[in-house]
Amino acid sequence: MIDLLAPLLAASVVQPTPATPPPVTAEVAQQQEKATSAELPASQTSERPKAPKPAFRPINHDEDYSTFRDTRDANLWTRLKYLPIVGKTYATLGGELRLRPELRLGERWGRGPQDDDGNFQQRTRIWGDLQVEGLFRAFVDLEHATSTGLDSVVAPIEEGRLDFNQAFIEAHVPVGQARITARLGRQEIGIGNQTVFDMREGANTRRSLDLLRVMASQGPWDGGFLTGHAVLEKLGSFDDKSNKNYDLTGVHAGRTFGTGLRSARAEALFVSSDRASLAFDSEPAARDQRRTLSLRYAGKRDAWSIDVEGIRQWGSFGDLDINAYYITGTAAYSWQSGWKPKLALRIDMGSGDKNPNDGKIGTYAPLFPKPLTYNGDLGPHNLTIVQPMLSLQPTPKLKLDFSAAGLWRTSIHDGVYSLGGQVLRRADETDSRFFGKRVTAAGQYALNPFMTLGFYTIYGDVSEKFKPGRDLVYAASYLTFRF
Repeated sequence: MIDLLAPLLAASVVQPTPATPPPVTAEVAQQQEKATSAELPASQTSERPKAPKPAFRPINHDEDYSTFRDTRDANLWTRLKYLPIVGKTYATLGGELRLRPELRLGERWGRGPQDDDGNFQQRTRIWGDLQVEGLFRAFVDLEHATSTGLDSVVAPIEEGRLDFNQAFIEAHVPVGQARITARLGRQEIGIGNQTVFDMREGANTRRSLDLLRVMASQGPWDGGFLTGHAVLEKLGSFDDKSNKNYDLTGVHAGRTFGTGLRSARAEALFVSSDRASLAFDSEPAARDQRRTLSLRYAGKRDAWSIDVEGIRQWGSFGDLDINAYYITGTAAYSWQSGWKPKLALRIDMGSGDKNPNDGKIGTYAPLFPKPLTYNGDLGPHNLTIVQPMLSLQPTPKLKLDFSAAGLWRTSIHDGVYSLGGQVLRRADETDSRFFGKRVTAAGQYALNPFMTLGFYTIYGDVSEKFKPGRDLVYAASYLTFRF
């Protein structure tokens, strides 16, 4: 199916050339051209509109095809992206298919059920967007994801039969130079660097939330308000529902400075969350009422770039006070010649509980975070990472990424956690701070504007002090088709 559709859709970048006719003399060719031009109406002799290049966004509902009105007849893809109804009302169709074989050795660093013979995952999505006169909108995104041959744990992040990944309505209200948008329903959300809210692209199923969002933008400023629930994900069809045991309310604001190679952005995000049950290594499950404040600054100045974010958490966990933090920062230098190398250093530090008997809980608890690696091998709870990184672009279509990291517990009185909060190593198993080393290699190759072929590999060497267990080996290749 992919092989059939890709050539048709690829016409959005290069218009197809007709089959070469039998050779004719120049005189005959001129006569044929004059005759054809005389018979065709003027509208048909004009050139077909030039097709825009695909510019897919990480979150599909952020894409805007309103400008395709005058170019929709360029090819099949532009016609799918702008289906006129009446006036400025139009609909858009889109979809995605991702095929991914995986090898997982030493899952959870050798603890719990294991899958040693590989598995195969597929994720299929189809979505439709109805835009009514630029004022109202309805968006639906269906997702069907399966895992075959996975012998360890088939969780909702690995499999979710046909269900609504997104389904919301939206209204736009222009107020002077500002634009205000209200959105209600199930929706993906990614704010800033996705440290607090991430849509979980690397997993087999993506993440959405059931929210009311109000967003506004004017000039370099933007911000908004959100309130609602997490989604309780299940493995069956149309069985996901709002998680009434996980509430959240938040506000955010941001400002952009400059453009291009000399630009910057400052952001602030506050979230009040209420989870009915959460557990840590040092404490049994209890109600978690947490306040999370994130401040972020990202900037570019010629070849240099930085991205720094600090997060502070407070509130109550059962009868304990919350006192936690998370800090992440990346500094990079890029070259624009040759393979365009980019060297970077990233440092992350998530707090851990220092004293189980002080009436406080110091473990950082992420809300809906972006994984630290493609497979989410570790969570940011009680974790310190120092990670040099290198990116290369040998050709315009090929990108390669490499990293090496040292992994430490921030506090020796707290455990090691998975991304979902599962305790992988308890604090009392060892007094060692150093957990292990990790190296990664990844690559992406654009076969055409709609198809991407890629791979990702991880090797993690766990310290002898944290054994029994196993070193971690993860390898995956993937083919993604999107239109």
